[in-house]
Amino acid sequence: MPTRRTFLAAVPAAAATLVLTSCGAAGATSAPPATGTPAATSPPPAAPGAQQSPIALDTATAQPAPDLPELVLDYPGDVEVRVRYVSRDPEDPTGCTTRGREETVEAEVPPGTAAVLLGDVRYELVQFHFHTASEHTLDGRRFPVEQHFVHRGPAGETLVIGLFLTDDGPGGTLQDTVLGELPDECGEEETVGGLDLAGALPADLSTLRYPGSLTTRPNTEGVSWLVLRTPAAVAASTVQGFRELFPEGDSRDLQPLGDRVVRLREQ
Repeated sequence: MPTRRTFLAAVPAAAATLVLTSCGAAGATSAPPATGTPAATSPPPAAPGAQQSPIALDTATAQPAPDLPELVLDYPGDVEVRVRYVSRDPEDPTGCTTRGREETVEAEVPPGTAAVLLGDVRYELVQFHFHTASEHTLDGRRFPVEQHFVHRGPAGETLVIGLFLTDDGPGGTLQDTVLGELPDECGEEETVGGLDLAGALPADLSTLRYPGSLTTRPNTEGVSWLVLRTPAAVAASTVQGFRELFPEGDSRDLQPLGDRVVRLREQ
């Protein structure tokens, strides 16, 4: 089951157009943890530019974009992943001393197992990971957890699908299963099978799309973000268990929107 490695790559010009208009790109080799509630000792982001993530999303001001390509899932109903604890803190690369925003739990998906399509461009799912509290906000709301599905495009572009998680579900979801098998910090990775990737996302695939960056070091820009408007529900015990791993949170502070435009693709 998923390994805790995160990647994100710069988006080439062609993909960047997709990002600005459809937010379609996919990753290469970096990772995303962040801080919605950053620890006081968290280091500042490295060399931030004008297109950093996460941001505050607002459905009322997002520009309707019905002409953008729809998000098509090619996720299997049964997959095995490798899950591990990952640190992107250069001062604590093993993540064995402190738990902060540069650390997370990551599930590595076997190559060729799952993908999404935007138009005729296919983005392979590389891994997914979690942040508490949510890195993005939606209409002023911060959710208990945010899940990031990191994809890589044909030219190494990075596309990330963000999914908000609430803590009022009955349990039994992919998220409940993975977060219920969390490896110890600095411990051995875990293999988790029988995961329904296809059922991990809501039926409503409406997305808020914008060009941004990785939310962990090196905070590389050129990342296409597609944040799902509709959250998924997991059990309260699942959220509590993850929060106990990161009592100070592992999410990055909100970044300025600047002159970027957030587009809403209803679906």
